[in-house]
Amino acid sequence: MQRPFEPDTQETPAVWWDRIPGRARKDPTRLRILHAPAIVTHQQWTVSRAQRRLGAVSDVMAFSAQAGYPTTTCDINLGFSRHQLSLRPSRLVPTLRDLARFIRFFFWALWRYDVFHFHSESFLGSHGDWDLKLLRLFGKTIVFQYWGFDVKLHSMALLQERYGAVKRDIRFYANSRKLRDNLMHLRYADFRVYSGAEVLRNVPDALFIPIAIDLERWRPVAEIPAEHRLPPTDAVRILHPFQTWDTRGDWKGTRLVREAVDRLKAEGHRVELMFLDRVPNEAMPYYYHQADIVVEQLLSGFHGNVSVEAMAMAKPAICYLSEDAYKVLPPGNPIVNANPDTLTDRLRGLVTSPDLCRELGARGRAYVEAYYDAMKIAQVYLELYARRWR
Repeated sequence: MQRPFEPDTQETPAVWWDRIPGRARKDPTRLRILHAPAIVTHQQWTVSRAQRRLGAVSDVMAFSAQAGYPTTTCDINLGFSRHQLSLRPSRLVPTLRDLARFIRFFFWALWRYDVFHFHSESFLGSHGDWDLKLLRLFGKTIVFQYWGFDVKLHSMALLQERYGAVKRDIRFYANSRKLRDNLMHLRYADFRVYSGAEVLRNVPDALFIPIAIDLERWRPVAEIPAEHRLPPTDAVRILHPFQTWDTRGDWKGTRLVREAVDRLKAEGHRVELMFLDRVPNEAMPYYYHQADIVVEQLLSGFHGNVSVEAMAMAKPAICYLSEDAYKVLPPGNPIVNANPDTLTDRLRGLVTSPDLCRELGARGRAYVEAYYDAMKIAQVYLELYARRWR
């Protein structure tokens, strides 16, 4: 398995880029990149803006950016959902109009961009591969990036997951569809990448590239607006954010977090649970700043954006990390590893030790600056695009 971005403990992050296979044949900053078509936790937007700051042309496209995301997270919004396309008489005219809009966009993008960086799926998804055939015919670089449930197989997850996150989540599709898409991506992609070890066994040919975070935006704040300011308290605030948890299923272990906080309260500890749902992403730094401890997930075995954001805000992060996670994560990871059996003990240790919380917060900020800085991650992608350029 290729893992060019897993440094030795003595190396600096810049050394990772020298391990990228192949040789650069094109100036990375002259590339024209399109990120499409899914919006995943603002990652496309973060990487795209960093690539722009490095001098590349980089845009984000979505079919419909209104589904729970602000339109500012994409540059090109086609304004329709592929799930609404139908040949029923009542939907025939809108479907033909939407298809015509997509075809115009596709051939315009074919002329404009050099690199098509697909997140989770291609333009057509599971409905065909003629878009990938045309991109290949015109010599475009094709990238597929996976985030977790897009390639995780239900049957394998039931066998592999120790704490059964798959049983609590509803976002699984049939194994046959995922296997078919996986093989299709493998046939057309110049390379495939992933940012979560939970998919490592499903895409063994892929490269691991860490999550990117804008360090200018995610940093301890100087002033909190009144509408986001919480009342003063002497309790230790434990933050557990989970957007749209009621529709996505309890795959983070929210129930377990609540039970652990209740146990600490019963023991006499002054603790308060901050459970955030449907809070705008732009406001999240204010709530991280007012928290003392951040808990992400306890079931799936790898961290997501929440732990990285917590560390960037100099807060101690708690998350369940599997053995696979430690195989790819950079060294010196300060995330407190906790599972459903150990969460209460881990929380108690932090609640009763403010000095340890401050130490972990400082280590977390330094760790994110070294390995998750969006500018460094964007440079990794640019170098990779160029070295794989045919």
